[in-house]
Amino acid sequence: MMRVSVLSIFLLVLGSAAALDAQVAEQKKDVGKRDVVSLRVENDIYFSDRYYTNGLKLSYTGFGDDFWTSGVQFAALNLFVPDVRQAYQTVSIGQKMCVSSDINIPNPPLDDRPYAGWLYAAFGAHLASENRLDSLTVNLGVVGPLSLAEDAQKFFHSIIDADWPRGWHNQIENEPGIIVAYEHSERLWRAAITDNFSADVIGSLGAELGNVMTQGRARAFVRFGFNMPYSFMPNRIDASDGNDVEWRPSDSSPDWHCFMYGGGAARFVGYDITLDGNTYRDSRSVVPKWLVGEVMAGISARYDIVQADLNWTLRSAEYNTQRYPVHMFWTLAIKVFF
Repeated sequence: MMRVSVLSIFLLVLGSAAALDAQVAEQKKDVGKRDVVSLRVENDIYFSDRYYTNGLKLSYTGFGDDFWTSGVQFAALNLFVPDVRQAYQTVSIGQKMCVSSDINIPNPPLDDRPYAGWLYAAFGAHLASENRLDSLTVNLGVVGPLSLAEDAQKFFHSIIDADWPRGWHNQIENEPGIIVAYEHSERLWRAAITDNFSADVIGSLGAELGNVMTQGRARAFVRFGFNMPYSFMPNRIDASDGNDVEWRPSDSSPDWHCFMYGGGAARFVGYDITLDGNTYRDSRSVVPKWLVGEVMAGISARYDIVQADLNWTLRSAEYNTQRYPVHMFWTLAIKVFF
């Protein structure tokens, strides 16, 4: 009897696994191949030239879960997300640069933001349903002169004939860095107003852990427009990397969309190497604020395989001695689907 019971349980588990694999395969068949290559640029040009002044990120998002770079992340997500979802995986490279209040000063005051750069590669796993997205991403890279932030800013400023940044010799020191980022997003409400015009509300909670950034975040925003996709995150540069993920009920999505969105976020900062300075070497540093607020608004448009998003972010002061209490920057994202 015991052998029969154990055999029955074993066969039941095998049958459940086979059914799950068949369901995933059927989802892939229905959704079709919808991979995405995206480029995001964040900059404060036209507003200022200080603090978080530039970010670049090139990403590839593929449908499926077979990248070796995201295997551990999917295994971790599957422990807490047992239901069948559409799986996506991402590989990205990016760079972030921060400068002082005035780039014309060779030696900024000690209470001003340090010059800092962060060059990294990111590997993410994402599970999406119609109203939920869970993302787990590992970011690996380096801060300091090896981040090439100084070279990138000077090259760009030489092209646009902008002020020459003179304080990079004061930047934080070289240090390997890591950020493990998790974000959970929920579609809290969605309503169809006409056949192709709808509105929804999305909220998310996230956490980042590492020697480059340790923080928690809560975010909410409202969207409204035509043929809105079932996406979850605004097109910003985020460590969790789920910005190109969207749940697809089928492969027969409309040829175009156009919608607007707006909302805000609260960041609860525990450690930021671009403010706190190096973790095990002496470098410039300031005292960061533990609570940072953001207000955001943007527009997204797609036709056929090309999509463009533009948004603006207004961010409150990030450290106690910040000379200018708010900072504004824009984000431009260009995507190609294939």
